[in-house]
Amino acid sequence: MPRNTAIDFKKFIDERPEEGIYRIDRRVFTDPDLFELEMKYIFESTWLYLCHESQIEKPNDYITTYMGKQPVIINRDRDGNINGFINACRHRGTQLENCSRGNKKIFMCPFHGWCYKTNGQLVHHGEKNTDGYSEDFEPTELGLTHIAKIESYGGFIFGSLSDDVPDLKIHLGESTKLIDMLVDQSEEGIEVIPGVQTYTFDGNWKLQAENGVDGYHVETIHANYVQTIQNRQKIRQGDDPVKAVAVGDLGSLPGGFYDLDNGHVLLWNEFQNPEIRPLYEKHEELVEKYGELRAKWMDGYLRNLLLYPNVFLMDQMSTQIRVFRPVTVDKTEVTTFCFAPKGESAKARRSRIRQYEDFFNASGMATPDDLAAFNQSMKGFYGENSRWSDMSRGAMNVVKGPEKFATELGINPVASGTQLEDEGIMVAQHHRWLELMEKGAEQQNIKEVSDVA
Repeated sequence: MPRNTAIDFKKFIDERPEEGIYRIDRRVFTDPDLFELEMKYIFESTWLYLCHESQIEKPNDYITTYMGKQPVIINRDRDGNINGFINACRHRGTQLENCSRGNKKIFMCPFHGWCYKTNGQLVHHGEKNTDGYSEDFEPTELGLTHIAKIESYGGFIFGSLSDDVPDLKIHLGESTKLIDMLVDQSEEGIEVIPGVQTYTFDGNWKLQAENGVDGYHVETIHANYVQTIQNRQKIRQGDDPVKAVAVGDLGSLPGGFYDLDNGHVLLWNEFQNPEIRPLYEKHEELVEKYGELRAKWMDGYLRNLLLYPNVFLMDQMSTQIRVFRPVTVDKTEVTTFCFAPKGESAKARRSRIRQYEDFFNASGMATPDDLAAFNQSMKGFYGENSRWSDMSRGAMNVVKGPEKFATELGINPVASGTQLEDEGIMVAQHHRWLELMEKGAEQQNIKEVSDVA
């Protein structure tokens, strides 16, 4: 695709609701020029998930990550404030921190020794300090570059490289009610359990965004997991140390999806055996505090929440924060963490971790299945004579606004799906993709006209 030309992004989506048809052009997964625009118009222009507050709990704690293509440091300074900086020295641009996390009172550039406080202030600029600089040289103006916005909701930290975004709570909208279901599992909130896994797959980032809320693939791609769990329970006869959640009959229980606007979506389903979930030991306490309905949703329902465009908060076979970062058009990095309510019993924590290892681990029984599917999908996408991916399943089931379960729970989605397998949940993501790409292109055109004038 040629660069610097006006692109009609609508042509990549074939949507005919009255006919129950929804298709997406596979070039959105394979075109490198589109990918570059996504980095600019999506990942460097809207809110991104960065980390959880428990990961930078102490003064001077920091983590490093990326926002689009830009390296950033997220830290808690000596006064307890949370900051976000571009991970580059203001002198000659050298990356300051290469470690994924740590605790430092000073960030020192390894090239020429410029040093910065944890609030970003420049405190030292080389061995000879101001020798040779002009009288107008002002070190206080050369602190680290702050990212435009950084805010936290429920302990989850988000940032934006652009000022042109609404407040975080407005951006999250109805999804805050689902985040609250996680945070409210303990009076003290939640924490990220020590341990992290990072892996890559040879595929476009949207494959992960879709798959994390794809209820259609479970019984096919994860058939080995489903059968292994069933066989293990049969052989162990109730003495299974993992006590995995039963997923073989999910489709027969209430389930569906919610389009929560701004690309945020929720896949949900009732569990057959919620009593084996770690949180269930607090069921009566949750009922007393929040009522039977909300308690049941907290400990008895699968909930995969995508906060578009880069993170899943999952409460299902176990609990997981899954962050995904586009590297190239056909390579994506995924970083995963297990999280848990603070103060849960040792038994519950042990069960949570075992269930996490069973299903979510890169060496577990589910993640390798998905990664293989991503790789195979990406290969197939290059078959240009077969241009369109179909996502029409459940198109005639979509309910505008809330259906009965959302109404009972007090959630007001833009649209609701009535079956776990319905693919309208992907449609919501692609609507947001189109919205952000068109907005970015429009702003770019305005900027170019302004620059010429």
